[in-house]
Parts: sequence; structure tokens; C-alpha cells
Amino acid sequence: MKNKRLLGMKRIVALVLSLLVSCGALFSACDSKSEKAEGSVTGAASEVETEKTTEATTEAATETTTQVTTESETEEKEASSAAPGEYYIPADTPYEKVTLDGVKEHHFIATDFCYIEEEKFVLLIEKDIDLPGDFADNVSAIIDEIEKQLGVSYAPDEHNYVGVTDFTVHYGMNPWEGWQLGKKIPILLQVDSKNEVLISGASADETFFVMYELFSEEFWNSTSGFYDVEWRTRPDYIDYSTIAHELTHTISLRNCRLTKILAEGIAQYMGETVVDALAPDHPSIAEFKENRFDFDYPIPEAVDASNAETIFLADYSEIDAADRGAEYTYGKYLWKFLHDEYGDAFFSDAAKEFRALAVDKDIYREYDEEIVGKYADVLKNLYGDDLFTNFGKWCKKHNYLLQTT
Repeated sequence: MKNKRLLGMKRIVALVLSLLVSCGALFSACDSKSEKAEGSVTGAASEVETEKTTEATTEAATETTTQVTTESETEEKEASSAAPGEYYIPADTPYEKVTLDGVKEHHFIATDFCYIEEEKFVLLIEKDIDLPGDFADNVSAIIDEIEKQLGVSYAPDEHNYVGVTDFTVHYGMNPWEGWQLGKKIPILLQVDSKNEVLISGASADETFFVMYELFSEEFWNSTSGFYDVEWRTRPDYIDYSTIAHELTHTISLRNCRLTKILAEGIAQYMGETVVDALAPDHPSIAEFKENRFDFDYPIPEAVDASNAETIFLADYSEIDAADRGAEYTYGKYLWKFLHDEYGDAFFSDAAKEFRALAVDKDIYREYDEEIVGKYADVLKNLYGDDLFTNFGKWCKKHNYLLQTT
């Protein structure tokens, strides 16, 4: 119960902090065309990251190779000519390639930048990140499950793939300069060493996590602003719901643009259903599920048959900051309704039609009633003109979307 109360408080406090620190960071970008400003940051849902009190475990801190050799002219040419969509890691990178052994109780603690390559993603790891041995396996399973449930690929051919974002502003240098990861998802693991109150987020190009439970114990206990702040605590489990949420953003946004409600809703929905699906076969995910604090952000207006479509069209574009998060809740239940009532193609069918709209505008951060109306029309064309009326009735029947602020 203590952990659950802390989680509840963490959600509320983190939401307020993130709104103050990164106002405007709640955005999404489908089919980003390499514009990093068109990312999809989870905002409220990524701010529910829980912190970790580390167990005494077997830690295998690995020394990283720091010697940098001079690039040959050939290597320079290869690096500069690596096209988007190609896979290229400079042969002389000073950062170690790490392999985890799959054992939950074994830990790897990064002593410098390093990376882990997997079939569908590359973990780009910052110093002082602490990873259990089964972390990469669990992330792989999450990506596979998202693809399965959404009925789409993590790497559609239509997406414009770009290199890893230049994080010079954050690090003072670009550790991944020249790297091209092809269609693999770059997943950055960060520790917020400057105590900037960074939060997890995602775009169509990459996913990044700032999760206290992944900070090494030494870093946590020696960094003012973390160990000495009352509301910041670290549980002894990893929040795999946040990981599923953010990766859903990247995968869904590689397939189509989405409105605010649709983008946050599908990520929130997958954050729950993916954990439920994987828990039986993945002990660490099961551990998180056992400690999960189920929470829906309140909405400013109860949803019923008479207003469900009006609210969708307004896309919570003008609600007060105190109600930020309503888009997560409405969107989650809208996608749940579509899945429960219309079957497993609930997302893939809609995504195909959304992509056909060929929307270029960043409709997450820049509300456009006409464009959002086109998204509503897509859903009604797929599922009937009375879709939103039926959704409102369904909400009332199941007691969903009735809790207001």
C-alpha cells in the first residue's frame, strides 16, 4: 500500500512538474519526415515513472573502451554517405557494445556511453544506467507484442528513417555522431545528470527513457536533487507500462499521424494491455503488474451519447492545464471500445486510412478542427455514422469516462 500511495502522489507531482518544466513538450508526430520538433512526448503517462530502491544483486560493472582511433578517409566517406534507412555504426566508436545475459538478478552498470544491439532496436546507454540482465529481452517482447496487438510493423517501408538525434545540447557533445540505425528504433536511456527534471518521451524516430529505477545506486545516492527530494523514490521494479507506452508512440507514429486523443489514447491503452499479455511469461513484467497502480486522469466533462463526438472534435485543445491528461483517458477508452466492439484490426484499419489523409500539419500541438473532423469521418466510415453515439452509450454501460474533475 505504501508503494501504491507513493506512486499515486508521484503521478500527480510529476504531472505538475513536467507541465511547468516542459510546457509544450506534450506533442506527437506521425511520419515525422525527420523533423525532431514533431516528436510525440508522453507527458502525463511518461511522468508516472516510478523510482527504485535497488536490491542487493550481483553487479557486473563493465569497463568501456575509451581509446579512439583516427578514422581513415574511407571510413569518413562511408559515414558521410550513410543514407537514411541504412544501418551504420562507425567501426572506431569508443563505446562498448554490451550483451546482457538474460538473468534478472545480474546487473550491468554503465561506466561510460555504451550500446546494446537487438533485432528491432538499439539501446543507447548513458553512464550510470543500471540494467538487469533481462531488460533487453523484455523490451524485445514488448515491441513484438505492440506489433501483434496493433497489427502494424515497427518499421513500415513508408516511414522516412533518419539518424540518431544530436544530443549535444544535453551532453555537450554528440556521442552518436554519424550513427545510422536503419529501421531499428534508437532507444536512449538517460539519467538526467544535470537534474533538469527530464521525462521519458518518444517520436516517430526514437524513444527515450528517464526512469529513476534505471539509475545506478551510486549515482542516485550521490546526486543532490534525487536522493534528498522527498517525492522522488525508486521502487525495486521497472515500470514496463511506461516502456510500452513510449514504444507504442514510436511504432504507431511511424505508421500514421494521430490527433492528441488518438495518439495518447493508443499509447495508454497499450501500456496496460501489453503488460497484461506478457506478465505470465516474463517475471520482471509480472513483478511490475503486481505493484501497478491503476490510474485514469480525470476528465472535465463526463462522456455520453450526446457529447462523445463533440469532445473528440475539440480534442481537449482548450482545457485548463489542471485537466491535462484527459486526452489519455478519453483516448484509452475509445481505442478499447473499438477493439472490443470491432475486433483485432481496430488500429491497423484506422491507421491505413489516417495515413491516406496525407496530413502534414503537426495536429498534436497545433489544433485544427477541420483536420480532426477528417479523422472523425475516417472512424465513422469504418465503423458507422453512429460510432460516437454508440461509444457514449458504451461508456455509460461500463461506467467509463464518468469521473470528472
